[in-house]
Amino acid sequence: MSLPHLLTDTLLTDTLFREAVFGQGPGHVPTQGIPNPPPQAPPGAAAIENVVSYVRWVAGIAVLGLFFGGIVAATAGRMWDHHGSGRLGARMIVGSLALAVLFGLGYTLISQFAGATA
Repeated sequence: MSLPHLLTDTLLTDTLFREAVFGQGPGHVPTQGIPNPPPQAPPGAAAIENVVSYVRWVAGIAVLGLFFGGIVAATAGRMWDHHGSGRLGARMIVGSLALAVLFGLGYTLISQFAGATA
């Protein structure tokens, strides 16, 4: 008997080879699609959401503080004729208004970008 015939006869009688190649036997795995489970929040997601809500609250308070601090600085600079303080107060007011616009649009923009990539 030649070597190729010996290998063929030996491998074809082997049950593991038949299961792997021909899909026969108890180890046969039917062909099916990959499962697509729905998204699920990881453990501790509620704690992360609490931290994010705290950060958003602090950011909102900081924008308000910057606005009212700018009003105080601008008023004090104009009252005591201190032009540097007056200009700084005006910059603080304008900066706080720009930050308020970004703060208001932030959630919408991030949600839009996240939805576009998903």
